[in-house]
Amino acid sequence: RRAMGFKRSVERMERLEEAARERRAARAAPGALDAESLSRGLSLWPVPAAVGALHFAGLLTALALATLPAALSWGAMAASAALIVAAALGGYVAGTNSAPNVVVAQAGWLEDIADYHGIYTTQSRHLVEVAADERDHIRDWLGAETGTTFSIPDLGADGLTFQGGRLLVAAGNPVAQLIYTDAGGAVIALCLKGTEKPDLADRTSTTIDGFDMVSWRAEGADLVIVGPGGYSDLGQIAENAADQV
Repeated sequence: RRAMGFKRSVERMERLEEAARERRAARAAPGALDAESLSRGLSLWPVPAAVGALHFAGLLTALALATLPAALSWGAMAASAALIVAAALGGYVAGTNSAPNVVVAQAGWLEDIADYHGIYTTQSRHLVEVAADERDHIRDWLGAETGTTFSIPDLGADGLTFQGGRLLVAAGNPVAQLIYTDAGGAVIALCLKGTEKPDLADRTSTTIDGFDMVSWRAEGADLVIVGPGGYSDLGQIAENAADQV
């Protein structure tokens, strides 16, 4: 019986992983090629910054040329392309000089978190892997898997009830996911993974695939609070979680 239960769990995880792959494929489809996708793609390429900027400029040039009127001469089109490349490189360099690569460092795993959140929020019966009544086990198990030491925050003051936890994989790293729900059934998750990078006291807000996120880095862990788009007080929830975790 235990073997059959394990088999069903594996099959369920395979179906969820397949759904996540389909979501990523949909984002990469030709119709989904927008500025946000291009920017996010640039941040994830494992190439030197200058090369990445040139590649990005090339993509913008191709998109622009595809939409220019056919009546334009090749000289005018070439001049337009040169302006686009110069603007892309200038903007990229200015961006890298004005702020650290916080978004670049975070983007990959946050996209995976958004994929998982979109799937697990629909799994009412299987919302968590280990239920809240095993808090100590969840803390010890997920702490050991992620190489982090943390406490499970009590977010009752924010109207949230802890439901349990599960283990995820994001950007190739094990991630602890602590799941909460509010009185209306909305799912809020605190996710964290180990890191050797320095702390980031400032919290970064972003939206990926319709989910709002507040992320930060502290005491050897990357952390993010994720909830439905437009969810009120997500920043306050992140602050309370940061004080306790």
